[in-house]
Amino acid sequence: MIRPIRTTSMVSPLMLRSDLAREGATTYWATDHAEKVKKLPNLVEYNQRLFSTTDHGFWPATPGVGTTIAKAWRVDGCSEIRFRSAVAILMTGLRAREVYLDEQNAFERVLGQPTGPGGGRWWTDGFDDTVGHHVALLLRRRRGVRGSVFRAFVHERIGPALFAAGARDLRTYTFLPWTRLAHTSPGVAHDNPPARRYHGAVMFGTESRAAVDSLLGSAQVAALVADQHTVLTALHAFSLERTVPVIRANSKGQR
Repeated sequence: MIRPIRTTSMVSPLMLRSDLAREGATTYWATDHAEKVKKLPNLVEYNQRLFSTTDHGFWPATPGVGTTIAKAWRVDGCSEIRFRSAVAILMTGLRAREVYLDEQNAFERVLGQPTGPGGGRWWTDGFDDTVGHHVALLLRRRRGVRGSVFRAFVHERIGPALFAAGARDLRTYTFLPWTRLAHTSPGVAHDNPPARRYHGAVMFGTESRAAVDSLLGSAQVAALVADQHTVLTALHAFSLERTVPVIRANSKGQR
């Protein structure tokens, strides 16, 4: 089996400002805001993932595992950042005042979710421009399940199953316990109710949207779905409307 590259990363689910036109907010995110993030040190990779407003909730449901996206708490996208080290997360945060102050121009809520050191897995090298369709999965851990069991399920079950089924540009992440101190931008909400929190994320690509349905129908994913209720209470799938690879890197951590 392929041995994925361990990464130290942050995935920040976000909600766009509801009083701005979606196109204006997303354009600002991909241009003005992206340019400010580019100035930060210690970033190996930075992707902006914009979620579809219509194509979501398609992961296979099983008893006790929610897959429908609630309108009252629908995430509009996420930023995905890979750092040079765990210390780099702290050092970069001290230099991020301009970025934090700028977030109020596009976002209503930002939920910074760092991994622990090596808490992410890169299953493929760099951002793949040949992928025709990308998907994001946001995962909610079942209460009472140990963190180690959850991490093993994400990295040792979900990752290998999707890779074997043909997923490309594949990444798996498990988050540290939630704290709003991980993201302190002013003028933006950071409240994250326990029942709404995500504890991990998966990003992957396929040749097309039709290929996603084929992947979900594979034997590898069927075996995964049969066991998901033992570890998860929710798995929310989103097609990506757009991915902007603002900072690119390869698997060796080079920009």
